Amino acid sequence: MGFGDTSLLCKIVLVLLIFCFIIDLIGFAIPYWYSVDLTISGVNVKSFGGLWDLCAENGNIKTCASLTNNGLADWFRAVRAFSILSWLFFLAALVFVIVYMFFLSDKKMLYLVAVCLTFVGALCALIAFAVYAGESSGVLKEYHAAFSLTIISFILGLIIGVFGILDYFGCLGGI
Repeated sequence: MGFGDTSLLCKIVLVLLIFCFIIDLIGFAIPYWYSVDLTISGVNVKSFGGLWDLCAENGNIKTCASLTNNGLADWFRAVRAFSILSWLFFLAALVFVIVYMFFLSDKKMLYLVAVCLTFVGALCALIAFAVYAGESSGVLKEYHAAFSLTIISFILGLIIGVFGILDYFGCLGGI
């Protein structure tokens, strides 16, 4: 029992889940949910921000400010919350897959729990970017890399979940 006894599809799920976890972490952590070039009083300024910071850059001068919960719209706090939840669900799924693969490969229920957690993480990522897209306006509508990474983590979470279900039920003949 152990890593060698698990199927190839389970190993693919592990690799994709690690990738998904990292993408989701980067997506909710970096200040690039939006990015826009503005001209203010004849000066070109690049404005960008994420869930935690707002930044402005003019040439070599870059300033950032942290966003606090005070004064934030409820929808923005919901985006933050669901982004954190998606990351935590992907982390939990990763832990369950690792425990299943390396320690308890005879306990297939752990694997099913990990697959379900992956679907829940993908759902939370979907809610996060859907609320952001639906509620944002003005410069916040200029979507950038971190927003895209959240969408990618959602899609990847669905793919991982489907692979996990196929593996769990043996639909691919033990691959």
